[in-house]
Amino acid sequence: MTQRADFRIELFSPKNIHGVAELAKRCFSTPWSEEIYRRELENPQSVGFVCVNGDMVVGMIHCNYVLDELTLNTLCVDAAYRRHGIAKQLWFAVTEMMQGVCTVCYLEVRESNLAARTLYESLGFAQNGYRPRYYSLPEEAAVLMEAKL
Repeated sequence: MTQRADFRIELFSPKNIHGVAELAKRCFSTPWSEEIYRRELENPQSVGFVCVNGDMVVGMIHCNYVLDELTLNTLCVDAAYRRHGIAKQLWFAVTEMMQGVCTVCYLEVRESNLAARTLYESLGFAQNGYRPRYYSLPEEAAVLMEAKL
């Protein structure tokens, strides 16, 4: 059982790259590499936060924005730390930072990922499209969602 008191939400920084890449490997069939995350840290239109328990990255969110549109690229929490509100805390950190900058957020999610879709709906997202065969490993459709910020 995890202890909530140890959780810290921090801005994604170079010190977190390895932990973020390792978390992505645990959560996704086609994770981004450390190099991709390193490039994203250098992107001025990229924003991300991590949730750390001790020295371990247990959650992360990564977004990009153009003009007033935010795109949620990644939101994940290690399986052992789910159901503690970490994903919502990460989302709220991003929306607080982007307040007054972005007015809408878009995302794609695997059609079969009902837990994520339910979470996104609880955060105010609604389905606005569908892309057959968007994902690989395994091949699967993407549900497109958007939320007003």
